[in-house]
Amino acid sequence: MTQNRGRVGFVALSLIVLSNGPLFFVTRKVFGIPDSWEGPFVRPMIVATVATAIVVVLLDPYRRSGQRLRSPSMVALASAVGLGCWAALSTLWSLQPEITLWRGVVYAGLPFVAWVIADLGRDDLARAVALFGAAVVVPSVGFVIVWSSVATDSNDDWRGVMTNRNGFAPICGLAILAAMTLLSGTELSERRRRLDVALLGLAGVGLLGSGSRTAWFALVLALGVATVVVVGRYEHIRSPRRGVLVASAVAVGAGSVGSVLALARVWNESTFVQRRTIWDLVGDRVSEHPIGGVGWEAFWYTPELHTHELLTRGSAHGSIPELLLGVGVVGLVLWAIVVGLAIFGVVRAAWRNPSTETWFWLAAVTFLVVENLTESFVLWFSYNWVLLIAAALRFGGRRPRPTARRNVEAMSTAIG
Repeated sequence: MTQNRGRVGFVALSLIVLSNGPLFFVTRKVFGIPDSWEGPFVRPMIVATVATAIVVVLLDPYRRSGQRLRSPSMVALASAVGLGCWAALSTLWSLQPEITLWRGVVYAGLPFVAWVIADLGRDDLARAVALFGAAVVVPSVGFVIVWSSVATDSNDDWRGVMTNRNGFAPICGLAILAAMTLLSGTELSERRRRLDVALLGLAGVGLLGSGSRTAWFALVLALGVATVVVVGRYEHIRSPRRGVLVASAVAVGAGSVGSVLALARVWNESTFVQRRTIWDLVGDRVSEHPIGGVGWEAFWYTPELHTHELLTRGSAHGSIPELLLGVGVVGLVLWAIVVGLAIFGVVRAAWRNPSTETWFWLAAVTFLVVENLTESFVLWFSYNWVLLIAAALRFGGRRPRPTARRNVEAMSTAIG
């Protein structure tokens, strides 16, 4: 059961704001204002969210008890803040200084939102992500039914209250992971269990309706990796046998090979062909400014450089080319440090302390990283980037080795 409703509510609301879609939906349909990050509703909401998180961290020196983040990984924090500072500094050579400056400054504050998220325990974190998912998925599915002209795109793919299907589908994926984590709990009331089952079903339907191949691929891979690592390690701890580890290693290897083969099979489909074309086009610009880029997010607001129709879509469809384009190799290195710490940290945590909590973190990080490879989720102050920072802050530091057997009883209840 949630022990800190205020913080859970703040995290859920922050994720909603940083998903961007609901903000633009309100500005268009309620206020009748054209989409704009600098608009009178969107920018104040984003700035207020980041400012509130900074205040929460500064005024909350005493952290939560239990499995919590007593202090963040300083390397991860410095790298994440450093990326924002470098983005703000790129104003000096940016193609669009006014756009780059305020966005870079906000990016320097995003790690404080991640800090608040990283403090949450398993149930609180999963509940916050579930509330975030429900706030997007439920109205989106409802609008598809009663207002399809707004909630679907020209191909009849579902986008709901988001701006496109590739914005909607990943939130469905995270909602599925959160609902599965909550349903593994042993102290759920019947009412909460029904709500979680409903969210799981609606998110699955939403993911199907979106038609997003990348989100499905990321979700399947995340479920497979997290389950094999956590359950395989748990079984080995409960009854040490070399065969369990060998079987887990074989399963991971087979899953990796299968993923590569599946990706190769769809590599020539239009969605991936277009991405490769965009990456080639962006690469030409990156080669001209490899160290510092052309200024954070500036390229997409310089229409005279959009020499190909695909460059009018507003992103490079991949966080790596996006970083190289906007903030160069320096920015990419800072981003890679955070993502590397998140990956290494959650894998280490899952191996040392297999539990439903580490299962959720490992599944979520795997899902988010895969999504980053095919979408520019480092842009748009995205919840995706913030959650990756949170994972790095929570698990990226050096900590005493925990006792893995503490969670064996809980895992036994969860998986039967």
